Amino acid sequence: MDGVPPVPGGGGPGESPVAGFPRNRFRAVFFDAGQTLLDAEPAVESVYREAFATHGLDRTAAEVHAAVLETWRDVAVRRARGEERWAIAGGELVFWQAFVGEVYVRLGGDGALPPQVLPLLVRHFREAGNWRLYPEVPGVLARLREAGLKLLVVSNWDSSLPRLLDDMGLTPAFDGILVSAVFGASKPSRAIFDEAVRLAGVVHAEALHVGDSVHDDYEGARSAGLSALLIDRHGRAPRGVEAVSSLEEVVARVLPSRPPSDAPSR
Repeated sequence: MDGVPPVPGGGGPGESPVAGFPRNRFRAVFFDAGQTLLDAEPAVESVYREAFATHGLDRTAAEVHAAVLETWRDVAVRRARGEERWAIAGGELVFWQAFVGEVYVRLGGDGALPPQVLPLLVRHFREAGNWRLYPEVPGVLARLREAGLKLLVVSNWDSSLPRLLDDMGLTPAFDGILVSAVFGASKPSRAIFDEAVRLAGVVHAEALHVGDSVHDDYEGARSAGLSALLIDRHGRAPRGVEAVSSLEEVVARVLPSRPPSDAPSR
């Protein structure tokens, strides 16, 4: 799940086809960004908590985390009704003003969000130093690129993501960065997956999408005709969902297996 802040999804369909496919089937791998390639450090709830506390709203990190999750659930409900988050008048800034304002009210904030809070959060989350890559990411991307696969980021982020990934040194690892706020449609919409396939120059059956949201990434990709894996770093995947606990496992699923180095030659 992407954006500022990223959060996990829930609920899922039956078994993924990935495990039963030959490893050399795929020509492209698409990655979600937040909680797949990178995560906020310090945690999103800690940053929100500190910003709110500065203006007299003192809550625990756990309370803030719960309020953020609930607000993202509301976004998902509106998306299911056909309301694209970035299509509202005023675009990204208005979306984030409403989002952070909802979190603030859920926590007991009195009235409108203090005007200093949103600019503070926007600046914070656009700084590469406030994010961390998962440790396996550079090696995984390098191995997939060496194997000749097309690699894309497909993310429900705002327009700041390409600059953020560039500042983190990730841009050279990818053949494209597809951001919902720029493209105009968010996962799980088929449109964004179709565009990713077009950019990669492959057919749908040759693409694998990896992300942390069951609904947006796993179900969305499968519904669009791609294969999908759920990145589940905490062992919470619903039953029947094809999941991996590390991106290292994606390499094993995608690349042809090599014979042991000590195997006799013929």
